[in-house]
Order: sequence, then structure tokens, then C-alpha cells
Amino acid sequence: MKSRSHLLSTLLALAFATSVPALHAQTPAPAPAAAATETVRAIVGKPLQEAQVMIQAKQYDEAFAKLDSIDALPDRTPFEIYSIDRTRGAAAAASGNAELTGTVFARILDSGRVPADEQLKLIEGVTGSFYNAKDYPKTIVWAQRYQKQGGTSASVAAMLVQSQYLINDHAGVVASLKASVQADDQAGRTTPEIQLQMLADSARKTSDDALYVATLERLLQTYPKPAYWTDLINRVPRQAGFSDRYTLDVLRLQRATGTLANALDYADLAELALQANLPAEALAVLDEGYAANLLGTGSQSARHTRLRTQARSQSAADQKVLASSEAAAQKASTGIALVNIGTNYLGQKDYPRAIALLDQGIAKGGLKRPDEATLHLGIALQQSGNKARAATVLKTLQARDGSAELARLWTYVH
Repeated sequence: MKSRSHLLSTLLALAFATSVPALHAQTPAPAPAAAATETVRAIVGKPLQEAQVMIQAKQYDEAFAKLDSIDALPDRTPFEIYSIDRTRGAAAAASGNAELTGTVFARILDSGRVPADEQLKLIEGVTGSFYNAKDYPKTIVWAQRYQKQGGTSASVAAMLVQSQYLINDHAGVVASLKASVQADDQAGRTTPEIQLQMLADSARKTSDDALYVATLERLLQTYPKPAYWTDLINRVPRQAGFSDRYTLDVLRLQRATGTLANALDYADLAELALQANLPAEALAVLDEGYAANLLGTGSQSARHTRLRTQARSQSAADQKVLASSEAAAQKASTGIALVNIGTNYLGQKDYPRAIALLDQGIAKGGLKRPDEATLHLGIALQQSGNKARAATVLKTLQARDGSAELARLWTYVH
């Protein structure tokens, strides 16, 4: 957004563009083209000149008093009133009276005497003045007027949407920012984070769930932060139709994004991995929890110890038979065993082996949960760095049981 000093300079330049005529009557003022033949009488021109000198000397109270004395003169012409207002606007802008600045320059614009080439700059200045005065309804009116007249200033667009947001016009925010984001996309610009945050919040407050999620995902892609991950991941198990069998995968995504919140999350992830016969993954999770000083203390320390002992024992036993189990899986009539072993390697972060076995298992078929296997293949590909194929695989998931939502989120993991 343009600074107050920039807006002030613009308004002052425009205000003094119409200087006060010489002191004898009927001297033409160098006014806008439309009013080139109009004049200011000496009785008005002389105090106007004095007021301008006072403004330049930063004697603002004296300048306002001088202008008030001119207001008391009888039979002022429309052009004289216009000239007085331009000088009063300059005094208001220079003295920092934002509300008066906006009010006076708005009146000047509505006089119909401002030349076309000055109007947009002046409207921008009026918008900024009302914004600085925290008069947000008037800011909205003048920002919209600016845009309707063809203005494209990003500063005015920002003042518009921030004013709409500050007066809780969330429908207005959504309309303004959807158009702004679309324009940014077409121009190849990155939408500022604050604007996406306002769009997400306004979408939520107008119950536009689809827009809320889409905006959060855009925030996640452009400005990746744990808070965005947490919000999106926590939404998955709350959605209608979510299958509990994907609870483990929800926690896996939290682990991959660094958003496991506490000791309970670590312990739950480890326990679910053990229940899924994935002790190596369980042990890795528990070791991370202990390293972070989250596990092994507090009222649940006994549970943590029990889980770690169990994971160590089962993981050691698995390693002894893993090769023979893989050989047997290759000979099986279905791909179930291959998928299970591939998922085991995924938990150990041996992505090349996981990908190979999951590919083979899915190709062999006969799976009870093919979507789950596809999700795990996509995760392995994403984590291995093969993001192009990962995106292709993950996009095939469409079920409303949590798999599709998780698949989409995994494509954002770096």
C-alpha cells in the first residue's frame, strides 16, 4: 500500500495545481481547461494567496482561519468556492487532518470541475485519506469509484478489501479478493499472504467451505507454515464419510509436516503402526518422540516405555524374516503381501524398495484396499522426490473416505 507521505504529496500537488489569480478583478486563473474562462475576484484571490503562503509556512491554524473568513464573503461564485476548496484541501492534507482532507477533496471531485487527467489520482488520494482516518465505509465507496473509472492501483485494491474486512463485510471481501487473486494469476503475480488470509477467514465466515479449503491450500503452497498444515490436516477426519482406517495416515502426514502436536500424537501414531504390523515405523516414531523430550515423562511414561519395548522386539524379529517374507510374497496369488511389505519399507523410509514392492503388489491385484495401497505408493513417490509421478498417482484417488483429501495434501509436502 502506498504510504501516507505519497498520498499527501499527490493531494498537495493537485491542490496547488490551480493557483490563485492576481489581485485585480477579472484576472483569469490558470484553472482546469473546462473552467479556463472563469475568474476569481480580488476580494477572494488576495486572502487565498495569503492562505497558500501560510500553508507553505506550516501555519495551518492561521490558514484555516483565513479560509473561514473567505467563506463569510457574500456572493461567492461556484468557481471561487472550488478554488477555496482546493486550498482548504491542501491545508487539510498538509496538517494531517485525514478526515477533512477526504471530505474536502471528495467535494472538489463532485463539483464536476476536476479535469479528467487529474481525477483518478485525486480519487486515489481521497480513498487513502478516508482510510487513514479509519472511515472504512467511505474508503469502500471511493475505492469502488476509483476502480469503476478504470483505476488499477494495487494500493487502492488493498485499501478496499482491508476496509471491507474491518467492517465485517465478508461477502464483499470474498468478491473483491476472488477477482484480485484471479487477476494475480493471470498476471503471474503472487497474491500477498495477508490477502489470502483475509479471503480464507471471510470464506469461513460466509460458510463457503470449498473456497476456505482452496484458499488454505493456496496459502500452504505459497507460504508453507505449520498453522496451515494443522488446520487442513485436522479437517480430514472431521469430514463426513471419513474411514477410521486412515487415522494412521493422518498422523503420518502430521509427522511428515512437523505438526505432531504432543506426546499423545506420537504415542498414538506408534500404537497404530504396531497394530498395523509396522514395528519399524513405530520404533522410528517413538525414537523421535524421545529425542524431542516429549516421551518418557509424565503420567503416560509407562505407556511410552511399553510401546518402545514392544516396537524394538517386533522390529528386530521382522528384520530377521523380511527377506524370506518378500520371497514368499512374490509367489503369492495376490499382491496383498507385497503391499504390506512395501508399506513396511515406507515406514523405514526405504523409498526405492517401498515403491518397487507397492508397484508390484498393485499390479498383481487381489487387494482388499486398493485405494490405501495407491495412497502409500503416492506417499513413497512424493517422499523419494519423484513428485511428478506422485501427483499422477495421487490424483487417481477420488473416494470420499479420507483417501482423496490425504492424497491432495501429500502433493504439497516438500
